[in-house]
Amino acid sequence: MQVRNPVGQVSLLAAAVRRMLERFTRRAGAEAVASSSRLPIDLPSPDDSDGYTIFEGNPFPFRRLSVERSLERAEETESLAGAFRIRLAQSRDSREQAGSLVKWRYASRGYQVQGIKTDARLFTFVAFDVGTLVGTVSLRLDSPQGLAADDLYKKEIDNLRRKRIQICEFTRLAVDPSIGSKRVLASLFHTAYLFAHRVRAREGAVIEVNPRHVVFYKRALGFECIGPERLSPRVRAPAVLLYVPFEVIAEGLATYAGKPELANSTHTLFPYGFSPKEEEGILGRLQALSPSGSSGASD
Repeated sequence: MQVRNPVGQVSLLAAAVRRMLERFTRRAGAEAVASSSRLPIDLPSPDDSDGYTIFEGNPFPFRRLSVERSLERAEETESLAGAFRIRLAQSRDSREQAGSLVKWRYASRGYQVQGIKTDARLFTFVAFDVGTLVGTVSLRLDSPQGLAADDLYKKEIDNLRRKRIQICEFTRLAVDPSIGSKRVLASLFHTAYLFAHRVRAREGAVIEVNPRHVVFYKRALGFECIGPERLSPRVRAPAVLLYVPFEVIAEGLATYAGKPELANSTHTLFPYGFSPKEEEGILGRLQALSPSGSSGASD
């Protein structure tokens, strides 16, 4: 008669249970991340036939993936070269995609966003990772029609104008929280800075931010506070006006851009910016496009 080994049976049973728990945990974790961070609508992949892609780079690793899929994607990285893209949103579809991300992220914080209208002074940049929209920022050039921030801070902005400073404003910033936001933020701001400063000869930018985010913008990009806290009727939330001279951003980029290994030595986003070689290519694309205007979402 064969004698069974109870210790061995227990070990086999424990191993089987452990494998089942691991599979369940991976599946539940992946589904939870995907459901909590996914946009409420499916967005199509960007169409590059219009020529408005400004930068192409490698995709982000291990985003929204199970352990097995992450390993598979690590092996596929070379075939996904160019899957991270920064684009100028010129088509109606691309602007609507950017607007959907803005509305989703603002709504998650309890803010309101007004509808879309045509504005020839507003330029919207979008970031895609493997066909998924992951970030957007818009840039409005100053003109006799003014800036959206004039609604709350005209006196403060007029002080800059009296100094003959050519300004613009950053607005409608939104980033998918499920992805590494530092690289997305740095890429979008670097691109917007190049367009505003190097292509359109602007000397500085203002931005309205929630008071909770003031410290971040000061550390990350060198902004300074020039307007007190006020209630913004556009988003029905408190706002503070910040300003950064583009010479400050230029200095930070010259020191750190394209050197992610220096990220631990500074609180800024500059190490995650483009390398000088990448910046040269992006600037060339922006100058070649040099659009006279772009429709965008209103503030």
